[in-house]
Order: sequence, then C-alpha cells, then structure tokens
Amino acid sequence: MRHKGFTLIELTLVVTIIVALIGLSIPLFRQTFNNLTAKDAVFNISKLVSYARERAVIDKKNYKAVFDFNHRTYQLMEFSGYSGDKASYKKARGQFGRMFALPKSLFFYDPKTGISEKKEEVFKKEIIFYPDGRCNELLIDIVDSRGSGYSITLKGFGGFPQIKEVTGEV
Repeated sequence: MRHKGFTLIELTLVVTIIVALIGLSIPLFRQTFNNLTAKDAVFNISKLVSYARERAVIDKKNYKAVFDFNHRTYQLMEFSGYSGDKASYKKARGQFGRMFALPKSLFFYDPKTGISEKKEEVFKKEIIFYPDGRCNELLIDIVDSRGSGYSITLKGFGGFPQIKEVTGEV
C-alpha cells in the first residue's frame, strides 16, 4: 500500500532551503530600505528648499532653512523684522514651518568642514532665500554611519537643488 505525502527528509530539505534564502535576503532588504529612507529624506529637504525660494519671491521677504547637525533636525524660518541691526526670524507658517527630523539611521555631514553630528561642538548651517530669487550656497550631505548617502547642492540664483549619490567613510 502506497501512502501519498512527503517524507520528513524532504520537508526538512525544503524548510532548510527556504530559511537559507530568507537569511540571504535580509541584508539585501535592509540595505534597500536604508537607501530608500535616505532618498526620501533628501527629497523632502530638496522640496523644502524649493518651497522656501518660491515663498521668498511670492511674499517678498527673506526665508531661511536651518539645519541643526547636533539634533539632526531642519526647519524653515521666515523673516520677522530687525532686532537692533540683526535680522530676526520666526517659524514659518504652515506645515513647512514645523521641525523636521532625519531618520535615526541618517545624519548631516558638511563636506567642506568635515563637521557632522558626531562632533561635540554645536553646529548649525543656514541658507537664506531672498525675494529676488537668490540664495546662499548650500552643500550638505545626508549620510548613514558608513558615509553612504546623498549630497544636496544649491547655488546662488535660480535653479533647482542638485542631488548626487555619495559613498565613503565619514
């Protein structure tokens, strides 16, 4: 009499193959997920920068994007007047004025100075957008602990933020 079914050896072999495939795919999935997280953060920052430039022209007043390297946060501020001889800014209205944070696996890195959140000194980077469409130069990297990530560059007058992939040890 012949019984239909699988032997214990066949079932063990199939389970072993499935576990091996899962074990091999987890690091690939993790790397893909980290890469997507970095892309999303860079996209959000580039949209904030583009929005700040547009608001400055439309509202005919300065806006400023502030990047806090130590707390891994960024925020859009709008000009609110002068305090003595110094310009003062307040949190921008609407959703773009809230404090945004980078995901825990990412941090800011300034390729010109080599400063990142790993350093002990307080470091903030600001970019000011003027009503005529100009802005300060922006060069900032958003990277993971291995130094892989993306670089955002914005230069002077007009134009869109340029994004390129970076690799290397920070």
